[in-house]
Amino acid sequence: MKLLKRFSLLFAAALLPMSMSAQVINGDLNHNDNLDVGDVTLLIDGYLTGETEVINSTVDPFVVDNSRIAGTWYQTKSNYTTYNADGTFGNLGMEGYTYKFLPFQGRILVFDPDGHMQDASVLYLTDEVMYLRFSTMSGNDYNVYYRTAPSQPVTEIRIAGQIPTLSLGEEITLTAEVYPQDADSPVVVWTSSDESVVTVADGVVTAVGEGTATITCTALDGFGATATCTVTVTSASPAPTYEAVDLGLSVKWATMNIGANAPEDYGDYFAWGETTAKTDYSWSTYKWCQGTYKTLTKYNTSSDYSYSAPDNKTQLELADDAAYVNWGGTWRMPTDAELTELRTKCTWTLTSLNGVNGMKVAGPSGNSIFLPAAGSRYGASLNGAGSYGNYWSSSLGESSPSDAWDVYFNSSGAYRSYNDRYRGRSVRAVCP
Repeated sequence: MKLLKRFSLLFAAALLPMSMSAQVINGDLNHNDNLDVGDVTLLIDGYLTGETEVINSTVDPFVVDNSRIAGTWYQTKSNYTTYNADGTFGNLGMEGYTYKFLPFQGRILVFDPDGHMQDASVLYLTDEVMYLRFSTMSGNDYNVYYRTAPSQPVTEIRIAGQIPTLSLGEEITLTAEVYPQDADSPVVVWTSSDESVVTVADGVVTAVGEGTATITCTALDGFGATATCTVTVTSASPAPTYEAVDLGLSVKWATMNIGANAPEDYGDYFAWGETTAKTDYSWSTYKWCQGTYKTLTKYNTSSDYSYSAPDNKTQLELADDAAYVNWGGTWRMPTDAELTELRTKCTWTLTSLNGVNGMKVAGPSGNSIFLPAAGSRYGASLNGAGSYGNYWSSSLGESSPSDAWDVYFNSSGAYRSYNDRYRGRSVRAVCP
């Protein structure tokens, strides 16, 4: 009787006579299936996860057999793996890989072009479905592959264009961003929780009465993906007026910071893309991430920084613009190009106004504005007040999407810089 090294496979109660050749797995692999290996009948107990070795057998149990896995297997419509009959292996970006299939171990050995091996165990195998657990996985994790491309449901919806507060009669347009982008049915429907407050049709929201309502966007493919936003409607009132100065540039500049009552006031501090001041400025409190700079949820151009698929947005939407949300009208945050224009086409002079240090910025028109050296906020601390100033633009740092562009000045001059989005900076608004 041949010897058998046994891990997770159980012997049957009786042994069968010698087989002339090893049986190839050519049917469904399920609990209590019997496979002949030499003169030993093995009982598969749920999964093929162990290793077997027959000693002194005329039958090689490690014969490579590709017939069961040759072809293309899909995880999603866009994520596929192809096992070719000649032992080559390919999927997106995997050219040059080879593999071996060991049917009696239920393993696939994948070799990269440098000869490094990754081991996968076949947990379940039919003509239509294959479960693989790779050696790099932990616990009970495994990948499921299908012989035909499965349906791709909508898994996430993001609502763009949100503005939390509207005045009676005001109208905005919301846009549904559906993920993944190759979803079979990306159609959505919009509903309002209270149509006496706001109505919504094809994303167009109209404020019809005072109060608060929830707008819900639902995918119609039946898999349950939804997104919501809250809208508060207030009675229309005259918007406060803020003075704009024509410096002779492409836009006009406000005379004071957002949150200030006078040109020398520091005003409020905002994380980039947030519209309210707060007491703690850190990644753990930042609105557009999941706690770290590597888990950005909005305004992202790189999968290296993603919690979900990058949206490639590089300019703040008005709903996330601190100047527009707080002042309304045509006020908004300046772009990086507009801050650069302010920095390079104006004369910056270190001065003070009513005892507050800052910069006088004089434009080609002869008019000027005062930028207080308000410092910036990190965590719960205010740093550099009276010594330097940081003023946000609305532009993302595309090559490093955890950062955004700003202008920084101190006693030596004014400079273009970019910094972590979570940090609290001053905002000086512009208008046409």
